[in-house]
Amino acid sequence: MTLPFAGRFSADRTSLMTRRGFARRLAGSAALSTSLTASLVTSFGFAAGTAAAATDRTILGSVKQMRQLAGATFDKETRLLHLDDKVFQSDLLWTRDGGQLQVAMLDGSTLNLGENAEVRLDDSLGGNSVSNFLHVLRGAFRFNSGNAEKPTAPPKIDTPFAILSLRGTDVFGGPFEKSYDIFVFSGEVEVRNDAGAVTLKPGYGTSLTARNVPPTQPKVWGDAKVKRARAMVGD
Repeated sequence: MTLPFAGRFSADRTSLMTRRGFARRLAGSAALSTSLTASLVTSFGFAAGTAAAATDRTILGSVKQMRQLAGATFDKETRLLHLDDKVFQSDLLWTRDGGQLQVAMLDGSTLNLGENAEVRLDDSLGGNSVSNFLHVLRGAFRFNSGNAEKPTAPPKIDTPFAILSLRGTDVFGGPFEKSYDIFVFSGEVEVRNDAGAVTLKPGYGTSLTARNVPPTQPKVWGDAKVKRARAMVGD
């Protein structure tokens, strides 16, 4: 004999078992996701969210354009950067394979980084010091002073092979096949290292190979090389 509610009971029991199974799988997935996130933070040192930013430090600007992977490191804390994230004094900005970054500074200047670049924002960016305000450790960069107030003494950028002294400048630096090259879009740049110095006018560039080897004599760059430089920094 068939009970009147046997079919309904069987269906309800199957539905309940299905819901319980789904709940267990969902809880398992959530636990796996949490574990994976923790693993990534532990393995790569990425701080979660923007809370990791040292907000007691002076804000210098914010991210306006980017392509991952890009981030910032201060002291022993590393964070991934996203659009509109703030950057601070003493941050080490970095990119990895395929990454690019553009930061709009509060003073009206802009800084672009190509892939696999590292640039430290020096403390002097927050004041009127004329010391090196950018330390380029590696990779391609472009700095445009824009509408920034012109200091009485030229600000400086420290690159791997020379120090650049800027005067109302839009300047590029980056690695080519056998050298690290500097090019001026506008303004004037003195390129100086332990072995000598040259001054670059708009449209001219120089090549560097070591601190103890003088910069090459200024040379006009052709369109193809200028286009390649622009592409390096996402222009």
